[in-house]
Order: sequence, then structure tokens, then C-alpha cells
Amino acid sequence: MNFTNNHRIIFLYSTIFILISLITVYLPVWLHDVRDLSLEKIGILIGIIGFLKVFSNYFITKNIKTIKGKKLVIIFISLLIAIIFIVNSFFKNPQSWITITSVFFILILFSPILPLVENINVSLNKNFHTSYGKLRISGSISFCLAAIFFGFIVNKYSTNYLPIIFMFSLGFFLWSIFLIPEKDFSQKKFLKSNMIELCKDKDLVLILLSCSIILASHAMYYSFSAIYWKSSNMNLFQIGFLWSWGVLAEIIFFLFIDKIKIKNFFFLGIFFAGFIAMIRWFLTFLFNSFFVLIFIQSLHAFTFGLAHYLVMYYIYTKVDANNKLIAQSFYHALSSGVIMTTFTIIAGFSFKYNNGVGFLLMAAFSFFSIILIFLRGFIIGYEIKK
Repeated sequence: MNFTNNHRIIFLYSTIFILISLITVYLPVWLHDVRDLSLEKIGILIGIIGFLKVFSNYFITKNIKTIKGKKLVIIFISLLIAIIFIVNSFFKNPQSWITITSVFFILILFSPILPLVENINVSLNKNFHTSYGKLRISGSISFCLAAIFFGFIVNKYSTNYLPIIFMFSLGFFLWSIFLIPEKDFSQKKFLKSNMIELCKDKDLVLILLSCSIILASHAMYYSFSAIYWKSSNMNLFQIGFLWSWGVLAEIIFFLFIDKIKIKNFFFLGIFFAGFIAMIRWFLTFLFNSFFVLIFIQSLHAFTFGLAHYLVMYYIYTKVDANNKLIAQSFYHALSSGVIMTTFTIIAGFSFKYNNGVGFLLMAAFSFFSIILIFLRGFIIGYEIKK
């Protein structure tokens, strides 16, 4: 069997989402249980990094035009992260400022990697409409399997093993980067990115803002659900299963979305994603039953999968080639940066006073995204402009 670009992209998505699963699901638990950081400190740490993502993502990615350049940047960043993890491992019982400083640099360096990976896919992918969902599934599957497998490992042994697991996973990710070819099919001539031109696209600004709010409403879920559910007497294997079940729903979504002509109801799709997000977080607040949460987690297909796909679809089909990477970086800086940071800080403080009230706040934020699309949608129409 020939090892095609699609196989390389699948391997790339698989390895990066293994790392994302470790950072998203288990890093907060490791910081709380092993490094003894308070929930407030974890929330503030993740929050500050989220704000700074806007600047780090922009300045790191703005002048990178070739796949070779993207590969070199990713390799350099990954090696820096590895060095920081190794140095941090020498401290058995470090003071909190050492842990906070180390994790700060690890997360701020890691933040531009996913936009670069997504852009490599766009650069190598000639047929976004028919292949993005199928290729992106590999990341979702690896996230799902990693969440279950690592949940079993740390539940049976100890969360102390998280740095070692992360280092091995980082090695596989570097391997996948080396396999990526350096030929770019997306454009012949490399032009300078134009942020001002990008901001003049009112549709793009609306889409980025509304979808970023929907995606950022996952802040309570991403940062504190593992701790929240653990306090409700769930073990780490059950928590990993719940995360994996949500990603399984996302996988099914990506399997079928390429068959749908999303253009015909583009803005209505954003409205729907926001509405489902509002329902999801309200139900998560109401129920702590493991089996009820399995059903609720199925809504992840729409609260994450649909919202993310709509942004990527618009960037790929409507944004000029020279602005695609900066648009993707700006999208990630908003959805997992500034907006999610704000929501994470709010969720962290709310967690102190009432464990589950943060989910209610996330439902309220999701409702605001619905209002944005409801008002703007009737002005510009629900069908995406040609």
C-alpha cells in the first residue's frame, strides 16, 4: 500500500490529538492532585495563557508561508516543550511558582501547533469538501482512545506518570511531522498576510465571534469536568469514558458532514449549534448520573463538531490563500484563547462557591451566540454568500 498524503495527515492528526487529550483531560488533574495547585490557580493559569494566545499565535504564524517553514517551527516548539518537561521532572516537590512557570511556557508554546497542523492539512488537501471530515476523524478517534487508555493507566497506577506519557506521545508527534512532504498544493505564489483585509470581511468576523463563543462555552467542561465528576464519586476510567463518548459522537458527525451541502443553511447551522450547546450545559448542571451523562455527551457532535466545521468550511472556501493561516490562528486564539480564557476564569471562581454553577453560566454564554446569529442572520441571510 502506498503511503499517501492522506495517510500522513491522518497520522499527524492522530498524534497531535493524543497530546491534546493529555493536556485537556488530565493536565488539570495532575496540577491539582500531584502539584497541589488550587482550582483558582489552575483557572487563572489557563486563563492567562488563553489571553496571550492571541499574540503568540499571531506573531509565530503570521510570516510562515511554506510547509517546510511550518514543519521547522513545529519541531522547534516541540523540542522546547520537551526540554521544559525534562527540567521540570527533576523537581520532586517543587514550589508552586516553578510548576506554574513550567506549565505556562509549555501551554503557550503548544498553542500555535494546532492551527499550523490544520493549515498543513489545507495546504496538502485539494478537496476540502469531500475529505476534511474523514481526515479530521483520525484526530477525534485518537483523542477518544487516548482519553480511555490514559484514564485506565492513571487510575490504576498514578497521575505521576503523566509527564512520561506526554513525552512518549510528543515523540510520536515529531515522527508524524517528519513524514509530511514539503510540496504545497494550495497556492503557487506566496503573498503577505493582510490582517486588515481579513477584518473587513464582516461575515468572517461574525462567524468567528459566534462560533468561538459556542466553542469557548466548553471551558467549564474542558478545565473542570474531570475534577467536578471526580468529586461526584466517579473514577478516572468513567471520566475518560465520558470524554471519549463525546468524541465518538463527534467522529460520527465528521463521517457524514462531507455529504451535506452546508452552504444552503450555513448560518442556521451556527444557530443550531448554539442552541444545542445551551441545552447541553443546562442538562450537565442538572444531572450527575453516569448513564445520563453518556446521553448528554452525545451532543458534543454539534456543540463542537458542527461549530468547528462551519468555521473551517468558511476559511477554506471564502478566505484568500495568503490569509488562511492567519485566519485559522485568529480563530483558535479566540475560541481556545481570549474568549475561552475569560470563561475559564469565571468557571474557576464559580467552582469554588458552587461546583456545578459554571455549567449554567456556559449555557448563558451559548444563548448569547444564538442572539448574535438570530439578529445578524436575518440581515445577511442564512445562505452563505457566493
